[in-house]
Amino acid sequence: MKNMGKIYNLKNRKDFENLYRHYWKKLYTISYSKTKNIEVSEEIVQDIFISLWKRRNELKITSSLENYLIKATKLKVIDFYRKQYRNKETPVCNLCEHPEFDKNCLEHNEALFKFLEQDLQLVVNQLPCQCQKVYRLSREKQMSINEISTMLDISSKTVKNHLTKALSFVRKELKQTFNLK
Repeated sequence: MKNMGKIYNLKNRKDFENLYRHYWKKLYTISYSKTKNIEVSEEIVQDIFISLWKRRNELKITSSLENYLIKATKLKVIDFYRKQYRNKETPVCNLCEHPEFDKNCLEHNEALFKFLEQDLQLVVNQLPCQCQKVYRLSREKQMSINEISTMLDISSKTVKNHLTKALSFVRKELKQTFNLK
């Protein structure tokens, strides 16, 4: 696996150990920033590298190795929160129904939101320039199609086309990111 000039052969134990030494701290920092738990963060990083080692023969990483490891860490943190709430006797809180909500529930929702927001921004940044402008004006600035048309000096039909293309691309990419059907 190539990453920023370095080539890691996941099947080679020494290369794998170098990979671990190179990335463990970054992955641990990401995990700890979301869980605030040393043991859980260490376990998450350990699980990622164990899984990577076990699947080294059939694994095909299409993005950069660093991006793959960061995404794996984010998904493991989300899994940690899911398991934590599944093991509770009471369902995950609903802020609308329970004024005295569980602090952990809020932290869980904030972590999920931040991960989704980061992933969404990465996807939107991949859009072509004009398409990205239209998407941001529509979804982030809540501007109407007519307002965008006037602002960018393009027809409303062109705005609709850009928006349709952007939404389709974002939907497809996020489905792939989270392995949704």
